[in-house]
Amino acid sequence: MAGLSTALALGLKGLPVQLLEQADQIGAIGYGVQMGPNVVPMLRALGVEKEVVEASYLPPDIELLDAYTSERLTHLPLKTPAFLNRYQGLPYLAIHRVDLHEVLLKACAKLPHVHLNQSTTVIDFEQDHNGVRAMGSEGQVFVGRALIAADGLRSKLRAKLHPEDSPVESGYVAHRCLLPMSQLPDVLKSRAGVTMWTGKGFHVIYYPLRGSSVLNMVLVVQLPQGVQTVSDQAYADHIERIKSEVSEPARAAMGHMDLKRRWAIADREPLRGWSDKRVTLLGDSAHATLQSFAQGACMAMEDSVVLAELLGNSALDVQEAFKAFEKKRFLRTARVQLQSRSLWEDFHCGGHWAAVRTARFTEQKTEDFFRCLDWLWTPIDLSLAQVKGA
Repeated sequence: MAGLSTALALGLKGLPVQLLEQADQIGAIGYGVQMGPNVVPMLRALGVEKEVVEASYLPPDIELLDAYTSERLTHLPLKTPAFLNRYQGLPYLAIHRVDLHEVLLKACAKLPHVHLNQSTTVIDFEQDHNGVRAMGSEGQVFVGRALIAADGLRSKLRAKLHPEDSPVESGYVAHRCLLPMSQLPDVLKSRAGVTMWTGKGFHVIYYPLRGSSVLNMVLVVQLPQGVQTVSDQAYADHIERIKSEVSEPARAAMGHMDLKRRWAIADREPLRGWSDKRVTLLGDSAHATLQSFAQGACMAMEDSVVLAELLGNSALDVQEAFKAFEKKRFLRTARVQLQSRSLWEDFHCGGHWAAVRTARFTEQKTEDFFRCLDWLWTPIDLSLAQVKGA
């Protein structure tokens, strides 16, 4: 996502781009992606707003519910006049990752100076005052004026820039599935918005995609003490215990999950020093976050548009642009990372903490929740004149 949007953003500025993609093909797999209203101006800047919105599902609301009691903890209406007035008439989107990839790929394909190199894993680089040489795992060498590392959470190039740094494992795993609505019970079809059930050490979230023809479901579970892998019988027993305690909608969603496939969940510590001369980190490689705010893709797209604006500014050379990029982006992305950790605890707490969380959430009005999200969902200012010290 970060690589494609950056290639497109730079290509639209007339800059030649080589996109080095480690997968054999882009968009072959994927599940749902949520995107707040802050991403829509980025899509507009990339020239794909219409196509992405048309391919998206626009949920009417976001609902957070107690998985045991079905008590509503949070309700955010997303299609009201108040929401649209608050966020400049911009929608909240949910889209299949493959559909988003295809839109970005098609847009890149229209630009003759954007070239895609698939099955290419960059493992190292060298640079001098003239440019950068990126080395592939199979001995390939690619030469350019600059190198933008959008190689994700477990970035090899971040490891080269910061050898002492490593991902922060959360101890949670995610199971994902995408099922036709026709195969699902009515209890899972009854909610048209983004629905999340929260409990001690787990949550399950689901929402429609592709014109409500499919339901995207994600189950996130904390690995129990002593359990190393989801293939252990102890893990299966743990899931069954959770299912026996929760309300019917949450139990129905969990019953449809493929527990054999899982993704370990991790993030990164906020870190300054994204760039080294002609090389910079971008997206998850710079600021990987937990999924609490559903902003990973949004932050990457904001990155891509901001960086393209800076690199397209003839008054800045590459090194100046990279430093200005971090200066403009660091505090916002670090806030997403750190507040995501705090919200993650709210989503997965139990006992007295959960009781306090529930009291706090249920006392807040809709306006209170939106006020807490304004810093995130209000679109960023792309003006280069707004680059300030961070």
